[in-house]
Amino acid sequence: MHEYYFANYRLLVDEYISNSDYMDYLAGFSQVMPATHTFTVRWGGEVLLDQQYAEAITHPVVCTTDRFNIHDMHDSWAFVSLMNEDTMKRNGKYVLTCSRDYRVMTLYISRQRYYEEVIQRWVTPDIPFSSAIRAACEAGMTMRDGMPLHASLVEKDGYGVVFLGPSGMGKSTQAKLWVEHQGADFIIGDRPGLRRIDGQWVGYGMPWDGKDGIRQQKQVPIRALISLEQAPENSIRRLTKQEAMIVLLNQVMMPMWDDAAMALLTPLMGQLATEIPFYHLKNLPNREATELTRETITNNR
Repeated sequence: MHEYYFANYRLLVDEYISNSDYMDYLAGFSQVMPATHTFTVRWGGEVLLDQQYAEAITHPVVCTTDRFNIHDMHDSWAFVSLMNEDTMKRNGKYVLTCSRDYRVMTLYISRQRYYEEVIQRWVTPDIPFSSAIRAACEAGMTMRDGMPLHASLVEKDGYGVVFLGPSGMGKSTQAKLWVEHQGADFIIGDRPGLRRIDGQWVGYGMPWDGKDGIRQQKQVPIRALISLEQAPENSIRRLTKQEAMIVLLNQVMMPMWDDAAMALLTPLMGQLATEIPFYHLKNLPNREATELTRETITNNR
């Protein structure tokens, strides 16, 4: 087993998976940090894949994405890759089985090489770290004082600022402007993790889906969350708890298929909306927007 760390969780990964040619997502997350919980990803191989697939699809589908279906196996979950030809070539045929609390995962996958016409060479399908395994780990987070966000995270003078909003609303743009004009450090471009540890909210870089390839194994105490809206001029206002909850309901990556996880996540979101200032920033992509936001956060500590 190889060890990786994110958001004060430990991730143990079977040696075969760790030695695969698709480990970019975890390569920068090997520095040891204190871990409150452990997730384990085992290698189930290919021999049992068809058997696992046949068993999984006899159970109800509780969630569908563009890459996999989640089946409720009663005592476990099964993440099953979609079987259309293009998807199967690119991602391989796989079944990821998970314990009910996501602590233990087993991956069964076919990694038969295929010829990629665009690049004109033979390619091995990816290990699904940025899809099924990520989703299982994120669901496991929500059962253990954590939540993944559709957001960008920067660090400035020892504190973290989180930019939230739908795709295309300028999260990574604002983060880059903070780097350029405020001297901030860009920790992750999308899907940071937030945890409440010892009464303090902490933001983390995560090992997957960092937009523009930006994802650092760093942590920082959170000072503010900023909901973004593009506008012809810059303005900012503090959100009420109710408004903040609406933002979170749209931007937290929630395991809607899992009632037990949702029962733990919902009150945690309420704590975040109560304990950390939320702002709504109408903005242009310019230096003035970063200065307005920084001054507002500083003056309302």
